[in-house]
Order: sequence, then C-alpha cells, then structure tokens
Amino acid sequence: MSLGVKLYISIFMVMFVGLGIFTIIDITNQRTNLMNLVQTSALRNTDLIKNSIHYSMLINRKGDIDEIFKYLGDMEGIEVIRIYDKHGVIMYTTRPDEKSHHVSISSDVCQVCHFSSIPLKELEVKERTRITENGDCCRVFSMIAPIKNEASCSGENCHISVDEEAILGVLDVQMSLKDVDENLNENKNYTLLASAILVIAVLFVTGILIWILIRKPIYRLSEATKEIASGNLDYTIPMQRNDEIGQLAHSFNIMVHELNKAQNEIKKWSNTLEIKVEDKTKELEQINTHLVQVEKMASLGKLSATVAHELNNPLAGILTYVRLTQKRLDKKDLTPEKIEAIQVDLNTVSEEIIRCRNIVRNLLLFSKKKPGDFSSHNISTILQNCIKLIQHHLELHKISLKQKKSEIPLEVNCDREHIQQAVLAILMNAVEAMPNGGTLTVGVKTKNKNCKIIITDTGEGISDENLPYIFEPFYTSKKGENGVGLGLSIAYGIIKRHNGKINTITELGIGTTFEIIIPLEKQSKE
Repeated sequence: MSLGVKLYISIFMVMFVGLGIFTIIDITNQRTNLMNLVQTSALRNTDLIKNSIHYSMLINRKGDIDEIFKYLGDMEGIEVIRIYDKHGVIMYTTRPDEKSHHVSISSDVCQVCHFSSIPLKELEVKERTRITENGDCCRVFSMIAPIKNEASCSGENCHISVDEEAILGVLDVQMSLKDVDENLNENKNYTLLASAILVIAVLFVTGILIWILIRKPIYRLSEATKEIASGNLDYTIPMQRNDEIGQLAHSFNIMVHELNKAQNEIKKWSNTLEIKVEDKTKELEQINTHLVQVEKMASLGKLSATVAHELNNPLAGILTYVRLTQKRLDKKDLTPEKIEAIQVDLNTVSEEIIRCRNIVRNLLLFSKKKPGDFSSHNISTILQNCIKLIQHHLELHKISLKQKKSEIPLEVNCDREHIQQAVLAILMNAVEAMPNGGTLTVGVKTKNKNCKIIITDTGEGISDENLPYIFEPFYTSKKGENGVGLGLSIAYGIIKRHNGKINTITELGIGTTFEIIIPLEKQSKE
C-alpha cells in the first residue's frame, strides 16, 4: 500500500471508532434523558390522579371516580390506570371489564412491596417504576403510588386508625412508551445518518487533500528519483510550496544540480585522465623497453664475465703448459723421462681443453634445451658411474659414502648422459657443501610408477633466503670464485624435460636432501 492509502485508512479507522463511540454515548444519553422525562411525567400524572380522586374518595362518591377513570382512559398515551385495595382487588380501572378482579400477591404490582413477610410502607421513586412489554407493539412504563390512610378517612368511620393501617391501596398508572420509542429510533437513525454523512464528507475531503498535498508530491519525488537513477541529471521537480514537501523538493533539486555539476567535472577529469594515462603508458612502455634492454645487457654482461672467468682459468693453464712444452722441445736432448713429462703435460692440456668444451656445452645445453635421446637404462648403473667420477673428490674432502641400493633393477626411460649430468651436478653440489668432511647418502627406490633418487648430505644446509633461488641460472651462494650458478639450474632443466621434479628438504646445521623423481615410463611432454 502507498503512503496515501495507509494514511487514508488510518483516518477512516480513527473516525469510525471515534464517531461510533460518540454515537453510542449520544444515543444512550438521549434514551436516559427521555426516560427521565417519562418518569417525571408519570410521577406528576400519578400525583394529579391521586389529587383528582381524593375528594370523591373521602365522600365515597364512586360514580364520580368511575367517570374520572373513564375520562383518563380516553387520554392518548395512557395504557391503563388501576386502584387496588389492600387485598389486591381492583376497585377502579380504565378498563371496565377488569373491575373487581383479584390480583395475586405474586404479581409485579404487589411484589414491589410484598417481596418480604412485612410489606413496605415507603418506596423510592425508581423502585416504584417498571417497564414491561405490551403484547401488541410497544413497551409500557408503569408507576405505582401508595394510597395512604389519612386521619380524615379514619374519622369518617370508613377505615381503622392510621396507626393500625398505614396503606389503604395502590394506584397503578401505566403509560405507553410507543411515542418515546419512536422518538428514540428517529433520533438514533438521525444520529447514525449524520455520523455516516460526516464520515463520508470528512473522508472525501481528506482523500482529496491527501491526493493533492501528499500523494502527488510524493509521486513526483518518486518519478524524480527514477529519472536520476536512470542517469537524467537534468531533471528537476516543478513544485512551488513552502511546506515540508516543498522544502524537500527544493533540497532535491539542489542535490540533482550538484550531482550534475560533479558528474560534468568527473567527465572532464576522466577525459583529461585518459589522455594523461595514454601519455604515461607510452612513457612506461618506453621505460620498460629500456629496462628490458638494460636487463638483457646486464645478463649478457654477467654471462660474458662468467664465461670469461670460467674459460680464463683452463686457458691460462693450457697456455702455461704449451709454452713449457715448447721450451722442452726446443732442447735437443730429449730423454725418455722428459718425453714422459711432456706427455703428462699434454694430458693436462687435454683435460683443460675438455673442461673448456664442457663449459661451452653446458651453456649450449642450458640455452637450447634440446630433448636428447631417450632409451631404457638401469638407474643404478648411472648412479655408479656418477659415484666413480666423484670418488676422488670424496677422498679429498674426507667424505664417507653410504649407498641404499634397490633390491630390484630399475629400468628408466631417459637420456643417460643428461640424467648422469644432472645427478653429477647435485652430487658435486653436495660435496662442495661439506668442505670439512661429512657423510653422503645416495639411495634409489620406486613409488607410484616413479623412480626416486635420494641424495643427502650433512653440510651446512640452505638458508630460507637462498632456498627459493637455488635453481635459477647464475645464482650461487658460494663465496669467491668457486661457482657459476649453472649446475643446479641445468639439473633442474634436465629433470623437467624428463617430466620429473626435484624436491629440496634442508635444515641449517643439519644438511640437505635432494629428491629426484623421474617416471619409469616415458611420458609425452605437454
């Protein structure tokens, strides 16, 4: 429901309840006032009748009393008038057929005074009245008045003394309430009709006022909010009022104006910002291109310095041995011992040349990452070949070797030379991690169709800050000129090309474990 409908219903309910209560109270007051008037009229009529027949009763002129009753019976509004003696016999009545009838003491007329064993002598006015239903069409208001024994009556030898008998009879006057009830119904209908007309009129006027003063302005505000929500910030509410609704509309128009102004400023800044962003983007692209070039040059410089350093040592040795050999060959007195020494020097030169070749080969392998030649090989044989190559290093560094061989031969589909190169790089890294001796443990086992090579050293371990970078090229934690930073990187690349992985478990002061995991069967590389 809308706000106007809720307010309209609320006003209707308040008026309905309020006028309903007012109508009930008004009708009740009218009824009470009319009944009080009826009671007053009945009391006066009763006293008038008593006074009218008083003299005739004193002189015992019954004919005059009958004439008076006959006259009273013809009056409009008089239902019946009766006089009962103390024995309940109707002495006089406006209905001749009732005369001399005896009324039971249990009747309504008698029970007013005779409800106890000792009859009452005095009654309040309200106790002397009663309302009964007429069988014909209307209600009847009755009032009884006691006929008291007076000294004038007892003195005429009509009745006994006043002291012995206070009440001689009862006058019962019954008046029809037909006119009163008709008047009450007429007043009730008039009051209800007036209330209904008042409610309809007030609701009609209230509905018009709610429509004009509340619903139309709120509808305009609602439509305005929809327009604003749809993006029409040029919309305003045409409302010239000085009340709260007018103030609200004025504030709304100011808010829309400010929003429109802010949006225009934002658009202006947005257009300017786009141009600035484009300019800055171009600048950043130029800077990024320059940084990439600088990074390339830095990497190339680092690589060149590394390669120069690595090749400088063996070339210097080669140069020394070549010059020494030339000097020895210039001498003509070559003995077998000198020739043997020259052969030893040439062997050294050969080893240094091979070393240079391996350095260049490693660089080419790292850069080209060629797939290699895959075939089935016994992994234990490859491990034994690697151990033989580092045996001399183990003895020099006083490192003890422990091997955990597999109980069954493990055939792995791999490039034997590349796997041997990767394992040898990790073994040499482990040896270099134990310069003061230690224990090197090498084992192999199978798990989930994979071959796992486990290499454990008891060196210093790898710090947390170095651990994430150990497989990056040219990264080394070795001090001085002992490392290039390509060994673990090449090993990592070889294992990746075999669809395997290398796990590293390390703890400072305890040692490091490398787990090389290779599938037993060849898998297609994604």
